[in-house]
Amino acid sequence: MSGDLPTDPDKRKAMRQLAGEAVKHATRLVPGSRIVENWDGALFQKLYESGMHRNTALPKDFKDMHGRKFFRPPGALFEDKFLDACSRCAKCVVACPENVIFVAREGDGPPVGTPYLKPNHAPCTLCGECMEVCPTGALAKTPVGEIRIGIAVVEPDTCLGYLQKDCKACHEACPLEPNAIDFDATMPKVDSRICTGCGLCVKACPTKPPSIVVLPRPARSKKGDK
Repeated sequence: MSGDLPTDPDKRKAMRQLAGEAVKHATRLVPGSRIVENWDGALFQKLYESGMHRNTALPKDFKDMHGRKFFRPPGALFEDKFLDACSRCAKCVVACPENVIFVAREGDGPPVGTPYLKPNHAPCTLCGECMEVCPTGALAKTPVGEIRIGIAVVEPDTCLGYLQKDCKACHEACPLEPNAIDFDATMPKVDSRICTGCGLCVKACPTKPPSIVVLPRPARSKKGDK
């Protein structure tokens, strides 16, 4: 799928604008504590420890832009359409060269037998193999710039950059062009218009637990919301 990333600056700009149109109401360039309403202060540690298995760190009523609070492989349709289309064949699981697509079991969160990701533990490389082999269209073929697994958010209390130390591990790990992570002095900022939620930045973060995690991307704000 890396071939889907255009090298021409005008094409990159167009791709960025197209990707941003779908989430133009999403919060941009802010610490993670403002991404999710009813923020749990221990969210990062819970996400890292639980791997999102039981969704214990998110508000009970939270659903992301895809109608779920867990992570599907790239190209996954909106949840109700996904469940109608997915045959539970596990071809995407077998095809994944990194072995980061899992089949949901009882208690994992997603409906049993369906494929899901744990980007905070096993990042997606955005290779696109899962979309290529999906026989039903449940994982629709999607350009890299439009993939929306989730969104990476930074915990400013533990991030080395927010502590005024020089660290660019998350920026260097980002596979996207333009890069989804930029800096305000030493502080990393995630651009929600670009980030796919692949989780490669989480793996690269040197703090334990990581100071950047992938969250389900919030649904669009209702009219009048800020």
